[in-house]
Amino acid sequence: MRRIHSLLLGAAITCGGVVFTPVHAEDTAPPTVQPSPDRPVTGTPTDTTYRDTTTYRDNTKGNDPNKAAPDADDIRKTIAGATENAVSKSGFDNLVRRFVDADRNRIGSYKSPDSFAKLDGRIDQFNKDWKAKYGQDFGFERHRNDVLNDSFARITQGEIGEARTAGGKEVPSAQPQDVKGGAPEDLKKSGVNQPDAQSNKTAGGDTNREPGRNVATFTIPAGMKIEAKPGEVRAEANKDLSVPLIHEFPDSWKIDLPDNIDGQKLHDALLKHVTMFDEDRANWPADVNEAYRMCTKHMMMALFEGSNM
Repeated sequence: MRRIHSLLLGAAITCGGVVFTPVHAEDTAPPTVQPSPDRPVTGTPTDTTYRDTTTYRDNTKGNDPNKAAPDADDIRKTIAGATENAVSKSGFDNLVRRFVDADRNRIGSYKSPDSFAKLDGRIDQFNKDWKAKYGQDFGFERHRNDVLNDSFARITQGEIGEARTAGGKEVPSAQPQDVKGGAPEDLKKSGVNQPDAQSNKTAGGDTNREPGRNVATFTIPAGMKIEAKPGEVRAEANKDLSVPLIHEFPDSWKIDLPDNIDGQKLHDALLKHVTMFDEDRANWPADVNEAYRMCTKHMMMALFEGSNM
């Protein structure tokens, strides 16, 4: 109503040869500051105080935005967070929270016979060696797009499709729909787009595999090369490592483990790969981002140790 009165007043004054534009408080309110994915804002919506004072990074380095999956950044965030949890003392439970419902339900109650003492001891030694080498604590989630870029891994995103039978009944299809950032074969290879016995339940049951569910794979290609020493490279993989992910409500990507991975297998695989990586510290590359990539590959391998993938 105030705006209508103001407009009438403005029109009347204009007819008299003078143009007057009224300004109200709501027209001059400062714009809302939108937080960056890596620079969250604290306080009120108009407060420009950030949680840190570090220089803002270009978080798209090494990536082609025209080829990236729509949720590439969130998918990288899940992979980076899982890697950090895997090499954090007392991080086992936090790592399990990165998994899809069915895997959390199966593994979440696991407690190692020694209360994770051996695993945490090895992780503690790894972190000391890491800081001695690079002068910083292990952690790259905030610059995940620099580390987990397209040259390291390709991300494929789509959704579980539907097929119509001769009788007209809709049933889940393994054919992914709307695939972005890679080939449909990447989703098929990981099996993440395969419907299962729970796919006709509400929200796809605890496996979350109903038609229309968003799915993705994070694929580290075979023959991936990582710098070992200046001017020297070595192959780190002789086959693709495809990490399947499923999107869960309200908005998070979760890693989908093979059903045969239980708490003990996961514990033992983490201990094996943290030990392998730490004992190979003489060959850690000078570039810390390359080292983060090496560690990420080891920890992703640990998640699928003992599976048929």
